[in-house]
Amino acid sequence: MKHKKFLAVDQGNSLLKLTLFEEGESREVCRFSAEAFEDVFSLVERWDPDCGAFCSVGNMDPRMVESLRMALDGRLLILSRSTRLPINLDYATPSTLGLDRVALAVGAATLYKGETLMVVDAGTAVTLDIVDSTPAFRGGRIAPGVRLRFESLHAHTSALPLLDAQGPLPIVGCSTDTSIRSGVVLGLSDEIVETYRQYKNKFGCNRVVLTGGDAGLLADCINSRIPADHVPDLMGRGLLYIYNYNEI
Repeated sequence: MKHKKFLAVDQGNSLLKLTLFEEGESREVCRFSAEAFEDVFSLVERWDPDCGAFCSVGNMDPRMVESLRMALDGRLLILSRSTRLPINLDYATPSTLGLDRVALAVGAATLYKGETLMVVDAGTAVTLDIVDSTPAFRGGRIAPGVRLRFESLHAHTSALPLLDAQGPLPIVGCSTDTSIRSGVVLGLSDEIVETYRQYKNKFGCNRVVLTGGDAGLLADCINSRIPADHVPDLMGRGLLYIYNYNEI
């Protein structure tokens, strides 16, 4: 590894996430709204990274990308469908595969070499993907995330309130609030556990790797039932490994 400071930039559905790595270890993580352009570059100037990589789940902001490229003296990898990868993609429609799922798969495969993994990204949407030991991305499932489930219940019913995940999570809700909260959070947790068991039977999956904004919440609900690791910087690690693989 020739660089000392590496900047990973993840443009998600809701937020822009920046992770600074030093000597391969994550040191700082910051999240911004997509509009916080000046704040982002004040932070980049303070961190003074040597190089970096950028991944977007949707349309890239060209001003953001060009400013990052200039800040890093051109040493910026833009993850695209033509980027060389250290894993294979065994997927029927690679042209529609989200680049965030690709980066997470690389991060998990490199961090847990030789294992077959279920990679769960718990963000606006929840993805439950299989990365086998060869390593190859084998596909997975996409479902609504925690916030979308709360919002959907409120928006598409006449009486249910809009809640969030903060509060008691009884197995049996004893009020409307606890019934909704348990239905959303415990329901999604059960979905993850059952998907893992199906993947284990079909692929020999032996570990769940959780990341994303709601990963900590879900990890607390599933850790006693299945082997699960919470890796908050998995996306950044994937981008770092891809950058190193391409030797920019």
